[in-house]
Amino acid sequence: MSRLPQPPAEILAIDWGSTPAKRQLCRAVLRRGRYVLAPPRPVEDVGALELPDGALVAFDCPIGVSHTYAAIADLRSFREALGAFGAGRFRHFYEFAARAEDITTERPFYPLRALKGTSRDDLRKALGDAAFAPRECDRQTGAGPMFWLVGPRQVGRSAACVWRDIITPRLDRVALWPFDGPLIELAASGRPVIAEMYPAFLLRTLGVTVARKSDPAARAACGGALLRGLETDARIDLDAVGGLLRGGFGHSRSGEDPFDATTACIALAKLVLDDAVAEPPDHARAVEGWILGLGPGVSPVGGSPGARPRRR
Repeated sequence: MSRLPQPPAEILAIDWGSTPAKRQLCRAVLRRGRYVLAPPRPVEDVGALELPDGALVAFDCPIGVSHTYAAIADLRSFREALGAFGAGRFRHFYEFAARAEDITTERPFYPLRALKGTSRDDLRKALGDAAFAPRECDRQTGAGPMFWLVGPRQVGRSAACVWRDIITPRLDRVALWPFDGPLIELAASGRPVIAEMYPAFLLRTLGVTVARKSDPAARAACGGALLRGLETDARIDLDAVGGLLRGGFGHSRSGEDPFDATTACIALAKLVLDDAVAEPPDHARAVEGWILGLGPGVSPVGGSPGARPRRR
């Protein structure tokens, strides 16, 4: 059992894509010291998403901004930033810039669409070093740039959606890890705890890899190995998802989204029960944030067999 005085009553792992079809949630509920998983389901209505009290809610998107961006934007904390984005001088923050001349420190996401002539240099000219400055956890995991919205490694569209539509409307009733304190304290607060996850990294913590996530056979092989690795761990009940794991979550490429949500939920449950969620370095607590399960000096996910760059 976890050494946390009060482990999260539920764990919600949400694989958050840029379109509704790619948003999948897997839930694990703590029952008599065991986390019992339910099959993943799509998040069809963002406004209706429930964040239960006492739950650890992990989103597959960045939660935090780089120190470099925070400095030029004059932001002292990410919680303060969330309260400012979308209002006042940041009123256009969530409006993706369609043209290079629309980019400002207060409107950093670019481009709205990939058009001929669109260039990373446009972002660099407007934002300087902040355009592509990574957070420390991004460097360790090989995550894509925050504000550049083109290509398979882009993460900004999902981040903007989660910040604007889920976190900010609930800002006064949720705890943000690690900005509001250590997980051991936040889990005991009774509030929903929102945190950042990275499914490809979490899969590694389970000691398994997937050769190619878009391949159903590869997902099935990975799922089978995962089940064999956890068959003696009575603390995690996988009965409801065992068939999905063995079957690779169906025969289409779209199975990779519920695969990510489910494997991430399993990994998070195990990390919590093993008391293995490392806290970030102190300098990451104000604006940059951290990724659940990531410790100091972790090699980039891109160097792991079967891992893929973060992309939403």
